[in-house]
Amino acid sequence: MARRQPRVVAVGDAIVDLVTPPLPPIPPGDFQGHVPGVDALPGGNATNFALAIASLGARTSFVGAIGVDPNGAVLRDAYRRHGVRAILRVDPRRPTGATMALTWSAGGRALITALGANASLVLRDVPSRLLEGSDHLHRSGFWWTQRLIGRPTSLLLARARRRGLTTSLDVSTDPHGWPEDRIAAVRACLPNVTTFFGSEVEVCAVAGRSSPIEAAEHLRSLGPEEVVVHQADRGATVVHRSGRSTSAAFSVPIDNPTGCGDVFNAAYVYARLGGADLPDALRFGNAAAALHLRDRRRPYPSDAAVRRLARTSTRP
Repeated sequence: MARRQPRVVAVGDAIVDLVTPPLPPIPPGDFQGHVPGVDALPGGNATNFALAIASLGARTSFVGAIGVDPNGAVLRDAYRRHGVRAILRVDPRRPTGATMALTWSAGGRALITALGANASLVLRDVPSRLLEGSDHLHRSGFWWTQRLIGRPTSLLLARARRRGLTTSLDVSTDPHGWPEDRIAAVRACLPNVTTFFGSEVEVCAVAGRSSPIEAAEHLRSLGPEEVVVHQADRGATVVHRSGRSTSAAFSVPIDNPTGCGDVFNAAYVYARLGGADLPDALRFGNAAAALHLRDRRRPYPSDAAVRRLARTSTRP
């Protein structure tokens, strides 16, 4: 019998990433460099999640905001090509959000974002009927959708949980440097979160702890059923009710470091919705992130491609 296609809703940022090829280390001071081209790619945490989980096979809806401009057309086309139902607030006064992404040959990136129309998105833009019959709600692009920070996101997640959905939240790095009021806005959402995703730096900042694993354990006490820690080239760890599980990263060439965490999140959620246990879901997520990392021309892998890589060794 064919597995039921999961139904997923992603709410958050709609951004176009202007991405450089991987660059060598740049010296301090003024610098003039050259690249063969800069790619305009779909981006934003929630958009990446939606496109990735749709490519894996989920029936996916995305709620976000765009402007009336060429970047908005880039995103509309991406949602259409990947089969994502896009419910968009169109703001004629603001441009579509954009990020300049400088990527490094040794891994990592520097991201500079203009949030644009994302600042327009409000809670009433998420139709209540959208949650009916869905299995999972993912919320990300937390800081770029300013009018959803804190209580509106908490209300949305609570609404989803009351309807029987599982939920996930990834707030990413705070561009304002984690002041107390913004940490409190994240924590206010945690009682209604099934899975909280974050890098080691992010979970430590939200938890107020110096050890990532201790931070994840503390965050679990604030509400989430599980906390998944992104650990870059070391893979990922999930802290859950009965302990923790870790899965190593796959060794691949670095071509597209922007969006790896979002693709991991999508694959992890997709695997869990399909009944995968925690170690298998972590491995599936790591495999999807590796395929994204190694090929910007095919940033959102299929279920079959991820499963093929997941069956191989994570060793170089």
